[in-house]
Formats: sequence, C-alpha cells, structure tokens
Amino acid sequence: MRTLTAARTATLAAVAGAVLFTGVAAQGTAVAAPQAPKDKLTVAGYRAFLKSKDVKTLKAFDKLPKVKQQKFVGYLQNRAVTKAFAVTVGGTLGKSGHKEVAYNPDIRFVGDVRTTYPEGDHGIHDITVNFTATERIYNIPVVTQRTTLSYRFEDFRPQPQITGKPKVKSSVTNLNAAFAVGASNGTAVVKGKKTVVAGLTWNTTPLYKSAGSGAVAKRQTITGSHGATEKFTAVLAKG
Repeated sequence: MRTLTAARTATLAAVAGAVLFTGVAAQGTAVAAPQAPKDKLTVAGYRAFLKSKDVKTLKAFDKLPKVKQQKFVGYLQNRAVTKAFAVTVGGTLGKSGHKEVAYNPDIRFVGDVRTTYPEGDHGIHDITVNFTATERIYNIPVVTQRTTLSYRFEDFRPQPQITGKPKVKSSVTNLNAAFAVGASNGTAVVKGKKTVVAGLTWNTTPLYKSAGSGAVAKRQTITGSHGATEKFTAVLAKG
C-alpha cells in the first residue's frame, strides 16, 4: 500500500508539473503564453491586416505595382522613417495652416492645422486648434495623429488673458501594421496669462523584429499666443 501511494503521489506530481509547464491554470483555463514578435512584415501580411482594418486603403494599395507594394511594406517597418516622421506648422489664430515635408520621393509628412476664433460676448473667445500630422507613402496615409487644444481667451478684461482650464484631446488612425501607436495623457500649461502650450507624447512600438526594438517616443505640441499678433505653432518632433 505504501509503494502504491508513493507511486500515485509521484504520478500526480508529474501531471501537475506538466500542467504548470504548459501554462494551464488550476481551473482548467489555458493561459496564453506571450508571443515573440514575428521576423518581418510581408506584402501578404499587410494585405491581410488592411482587409480587417480599412478596405479603402487596401484597394489603393492593390493598385500599386508589385515593386512599389514591396517598397511600401519595407518603408512601414523602417525604423528610420518612423523616427523621422515630423512636421511643423505655424500661422495665425482664426486661420488654417498647411505644411508638407518630403522624406524622399515616395514619402511625405503632412501637417494640417484648423483653428476657430469666434467672437463671443464681452470679448470672450473660445478657441480651438486642431493639429493633424500624417505620414503618407505613395500618397496613401498610413499614420494620422491628431491633437486638439481648446481654451478661452478674454481680451476685454483690464488685462487680457487666458481663463479657465485648457483642454487637450488626441486620437490616432494607424494603418502601419509594423508598429503600434499610443499616446500619453495630454497636458496644457498657461504661461504669462497670454500663452498656452499643450502637448503629449506618442509612443510607437515595433511589432516585428525588422522594425527594431524599443518604443520610438516623440512629442506633439500646440502653442497659442496672444500678444502683438495672435499666432499658433504646431509641432510633431522627430523621435
């Protein structure tokens, strides 16, 4: 009986060890093991990604010659391109701004700013500055990062100034299957009563070994200034 009990204990221990080794929870639920990044994004893999994300972009991608499709996918996982994605737009509050930066003949970084400066009662202006930065490959948008600053400026006070608490919002449309893109919480700081600076950090994390290791961090900021002239400056910095 002692021998049988010992054998049974050994068997149970072996089974338990196997269960723990294979990552199965005690309740019988499988525990997913973390997956290592794949080696490289392929044209077929990118088409499958677009098929589930954005059919319009898939159609545009499919119209490219095969050679350009291969270059396109190569650009997506090129860390140097991701780090270089940057654009600066300046202008006057109440008007729009546009800037394009050519990385090479195939890739452009595009910045667009739309502002509103309504005339309210008693000199109250509820101002909005919307800054969109887009990476385009063969004129197809692959990453679009948006930041919006909203604040109030009162110009008929004894001393014109920004009042209340400025607000910052962000969103992203990411059609680059080689990287995940996420933003930190936005912050806004009023300086000298007439200037507000809003910003956040985008973290772009590689999903394939070919895209390198570690996140690429870059700041996207908007500045609204009220002085002799009323201006905005919108910046997406290099990583």
